[in-house]
Amino acid sequence: MATTTPTPDYLGVISPRELEQLQKSLKLGTYHPLLALSFSDPPHQVATNTVMAARHVIQTNETWLRSLKPRLLHTSDTANASSALGEIRAYGSLLETGMTVRPTPIVPGKKVRPEFEVNAGDGPVTVEVHTRQLDANQAKSLEAHHTKLQQTHKANVAKATAAGNRMAITTGAIGVTPFGAPDHSKPGDSVLTNTISRICGIKKDDRQIDPAKPFVLWLDLQDPTVWGYLSISSGQLVPMYTESKDGAAGSGGLWYALYGKKNDPMMQMQGLDYRSVPMLHDGRFALSAGISAVIYSLPKATVLFENPKPARPLPVRCRVSLLKAPFFRLDLSICEWSSGLVRSTVDLQKTMAAAAVSTLVGSNPP
Repeated sequence: MATTTPTPDYLGVISPRELEQLQKSLKLGTYHPLLALSFSDPPHQVATNTVMAARHVIQTNETWLRSLKPRLLHTSDTANASSALGEIRAYGSLLETGMTVRPTPIVPGKKVRPEFEVNAGDGPVTVEVHTRQLDANQAKSLEAHHTKLQQTHKANVAKATAAGNRMAITTGAIGVTPFGAPDHSKPGDSVLTNTISRICGIKKDDRQIDPAKPFVLWLDLQDPTVWGYLSISSGQLVPMYTESKDGAAGSGGLWYALYGKKNDPMMQMQGLDYRSVPMLHDGRFALSAGISAVIYSLPKATVLFENPKPARPLPVRCRVSLLKAPFFRLDLSICEWSSGLVRSTVDLQKTMAAAAVSTLVGSNPP
């Protein structure tokens, strides 16, 4: 008698039936990150990253992974599933570094707990994970777009039926800006400044920081319901970048969100002209010495940015171990390999960027 091999549970904990029930329970037009990953065929990079991370985690701490199941299947607020998936990716990535990883360590005197504590043999380091969600106003616009599209489709079906047709196809498009669309009534508001502002606002209260230990903020930027199936450009991780053969240039919002200072000159294009715009406020590192480093986790890039003046710097072995994280980009990272190196590197990059902005703006035709 022929036998069939049962379909394996997704991520080792979610059954095919649960995925099917999840899909049926969502209202039309709702995107759920778990479904976006599990039903991708062929699997895109984020789906592959998530599955590989879960495999590492389930071999080490299956109980922890199974404890996330209610959040992974949550429907009333898909941010719960998104953050759980980000934590899985972070846990798996940290395990690949060879460091010991302990979930939910206690912070003395505080009720909240960070996601992880890692140790490479030269001291514990706290790691707090944040998975970036879609800007609230953008989410509302997207929901309104789907509602209107459904109404239009219903009307089109009625027209098609009355005309004796058996099919009606309705399409619609909407632009989405993950960090928020600029408000043109606000001076200086733009996609660039919104990106910087949103990154600076993440975990701004520093509640998860243990002042006795170095602290790393792990920012997962891989949710396909926020970013689609395209990664954020690596140009966002440097102070200046070019994006076409026509000479267009810009400033990297993810870089300035950490290292920028108020009134630093940044580059934006205005048509074909170069335009200098000021940084509206200090970057994250200037606002908090308690953050030792930030890690940006992208589909094909793990980038380490260290604070020039941390209250507690990363231990040497921890820094070295992070190079083993999936897709680690040493060429984009700014690391304290010797005392004062991060500060001097950032100062030089800022000088170069400011000079480039000044020269490019000056080259605009009269």
